[in-house]
Parts: sequence; C-alpha cells; structure tokens
Amino acid sequence: MAGDSAGLSVRRLGPDDLALLLGAGTLFDDPLRPDMAARFLAHPDHHLFAAVHAGKMIGFVSAMSYLHPDKPLEYWLNEVGVNEAWHRCGVGRRLMMAALDHSWRLGCTAAWVLTNSSNRAARGLYAACGGTATPAARHGDSVIMFSFAPPP
Repeated sequence: MAGDSAGLSVRRLGPDDLALLLGAGTLFDDPLRPDMAARFLAHPDHHLFAAVHAGKMIGFVSAMSYLHPDKPLEYWLNEVGVNEAWHRCGVGRRLMMAALDHSWRLGCTAAWVLTNSSNRAARGLYAACGGTATPAARHGDSVIMFSFAPPP
C-alpha cells in the first residue's frame, strides 16, 4: 500500500542497479535513456539515491560532487522526485538526508540546491532538512538557493 513505510529502504544506486533505475517509470521528467542511466550510475562523482518499496523505486535524489581548481569539494543536489502516492510520508526527507550524509562522508564542505519560490513543497522539504534559503530575483518568480553545511 502506498504511504506505508514498512519495508521502505533508501540507498545509493550503483552500476548493478540499472534495471531498478530503468523500471522507475514516471519518476523522472523524461523517459530514461539506458545508455545515459548506465553512465550516470558508473560515474564516481554522480550520485543517485533511491527510495525502494516492494522492489520498485518510489523516489530519488540525484546529486553531483564536483571539484573546482580553487575551492573545496562541493555537492550539488540536482533533483528530488517522489511518487505522488508517497508525498507527505517522509520519503523526500529520508532521501535528502541520505544524500547529504553521503556528501559529508565524501568531505564536501557545502551542499546546495535551487528551486523556484513558487515551489512550496520543495521549499518546505529543503528547510526541514536544514537548508538555509537565499533568494535571487528572476522574472517575477524567484530562484531560491538552499545551502547546507556539514554537521559540527
């Protein structure tokens, strides 16, 4: 039953999880491309965390750790998606916390994500996960960056 978190697991996917990822259905904005999905899962700086229930993905967070030649390692949270039947069940928060915990283990000194001011669900999720909002105006709707710092 959707929303029943018994048996729900959250984990980082690796190359051996391609079939699970390709079975994610409509969780992603566009149809998954098997070649690109395989490349993403194999890349050490790309991170995909999945919420899995009854053998199927019901949510994900995609992220990337990246290097600058003049800055410490950072973590960009690209996208969060949760099956609508699982909204408001804590799945997004569990996914975000798993991704953030992973970033700190990698040695990242900061993590961040962007959203629009009109996206109330995303703003609530990122704030609940400890993000600090910084708005930047853009054409009526504004982009908000949520920054996360490692635990002390």
